[in-house]
Amino acid sequence: MRNLLIHGYDTVDLDISLDYWPMWQRGDVMQRTNIYLDEDQLRLLKHLASEEGKSVADLVRQAVDQFMRSRLGDGVTWQNDMTALTERVHSRVSPAIDPDEIERDIREARQDVRAAQRCMRS
Repeated sequence: MRNLLIHGYDTVDLDISLDYWPMWQRGDVMQRTNIYLDEDQLRLLKHLASEEGKSVADLVRQAVDQFMRSRLGDGVTWQNDMTALTERVHSRVSPAIDPDEIERDIREARQDVRAAQRCMRS
């Protein structure tokens, strides 16, 4: 862990998982990021980390995981919703339509929209 002095506060570089399943438990590679905490937040976070024998980064990852679970809900529910959506979309597409044709149509529609946006800006 590396301490930095930012805006007069003693702050710490932290590794934070944005995935709401604990990445460090799965052995995934984590991305490094910085957060800004006020003096009291950082002091309390360091105190709690010391009391629990954990790093500040561990506590922040746990807090982020808890926050994401509360915001995103159960991963199984999300997966079920995504599966239902995918099945609904597939049921509306004729099996006779080639997936490459769908991709071409999407690409052409995107090009049309971008051309229209360019014209509006001119």
